[in-house]
Amino acid sequence: MATPQKTHRRGKAVVDGVLNAAVNELLNTGFDGVTIASVAEAAGVHVTSVYRRWKTKEQLITDALLSHIDIGSVTVPDTGDLRSDLVELTIGLRDSLSSPQSKALLRLATMSLDFDRLDEARRRLVDDRMTTVGVILERAVARGEITETVDHRLALESLYAPIYARLLLTHQQVDEEYLTGLVDLLVHGIAPR
Repeated sequence: MATPQKTHRRGKAVVDGVLNAAVNELLNTGFDGVTIASVAEAAGVHVTSVYRRWKTKEQLITDALLSHIDIGSVTVPDTGDLRSDLVELTIGLRDSLSSPQSKALLRLATMSLDFDRLDEARRRLVDDRMTTVGVILERAVARGEITETVDHRLALESLYAPIYARLLLTHQQVDEEYLTGLVDLLVHGIAPR
């Protein structure tokens, strides 16, 4: 494979090139295989250009992962019905995680890498996602479909966890029938009695 020619890009172009190269290196070699030198080579920049912005591999990987995760991409359905909203939400989640790159990035984001910056980024991403989709449950409370005592985060985690488990651990199919059954299980479990 030909080595990319080093360029004289600056600023955002260098940062974007390095972050993209870091994600590609992660996908191709895994965390242990990534080096600052390999990312610099893949990005076509000098090693010093990378070290100037990221002092450690962990900092670079954290920024690379964060640059490829878009919280705003979560569509929050509003059908006027809790069950329908949750079915649409889970289908959207499944679809957003279906590409090989998304699955690989998700695996990397869930790796047990012990550095504070990545831990904080994970917490922030999860909190932002829960706040964004929590609106579905707030609307359901307002419509009387669930009580206000329902723990919104726990309910959403109960819905998301089996999807992530199937995609990451068991590699079982996550089809619409499965998602609908999962939603029905949750909705019946949190419905007022």
